[in-house]
Amino acid sequence: MSRERIIHEWTLRAGLRLFLLFLVLSVVLRQGMPERYPVRFDAGMEPTRWAEGPGMWILLVALCSFSFGKGYLFQRWVLTDPDTQLLNVPHKQLFHRLPRERRIPVVRRAHRLLGLCNVGLVLLFILILLLTYHGSRHPDGVAFAVARWSFWIVVASMTLVPLAEAWALSRMVKRKLVEEGLL
Repeated sequence: MSRERIIHEWTLRAGLRLFLLFLVLSVVLRQGMPERYPVRFDAGMEPTRWAEGPGMWILLVALCSFSFGKGYLFQRWVLTDPDTQLLNVPHKQLFHRLPRERRIPVVRRAHRLLGLCNVGLVLLFILILLLTYHGSRHPDGVAFAVARWSFWIVVASMTLVPLAEAWALSRMVKRKLVEEGLL
């Protein structure tokens, strides 16, 4: 089976597009930012610390770029081979004894899991940009309230979706091992 069948294209493309949107937003929003803007929020998404100048904004963009870049490169270039030893699955030694064609769906699911994590990560950073921007311009506005709720929805999704995917991946590996008589 070809490498293209292993790659989960939707998450790979969605993650990259969202990252490019993040970069554009970071430049556009920074142009309209006041000199003083919030950089820390409490659990209720109320600003608790403020910064001046571009330093913290640049740090936010760099942090997102580094975090997304690592996951994207791993997803794009490393997690495309069913023979890779870098994939950590339950019963790893037995998993690598499965026929190659039986490992491909597992690697594809792991690829999708990493892609979903990358998409969620970039969405989270986009919302942090929006929270920071709207918190500096209109801290009591409707857009800020929407960004607050969106932030918590993305955080919950970034917790539940990867856990569900990891559970499904684990069950998939165990099922394949049982079907092959290895477990």
